[in-house]
Amino acid sequence: MEILRIWYCSCSGKPLELENDAHLEEEEHEPVCPRCGASPSSDPKHSISFRDQDTRDE
Repeated sequence: MEILRIWYCSCSGKPLELENDAHLEEEEHEPVCPRCGASPSSDPKHSISFRDQDTRDE
């Protein structure tokens, strides 16, 4: 069982799912909102939220 964390930004009023950039070579990087530039660790407007999804093999 693995838990996948899905990040969202609601800076424009409608939640936008944030995607990790697969082209980055860094092991750990955060998704960034393409609209406002917020990330989970830098969220001055408090518009970032998340949902955990269970990814069980069925």
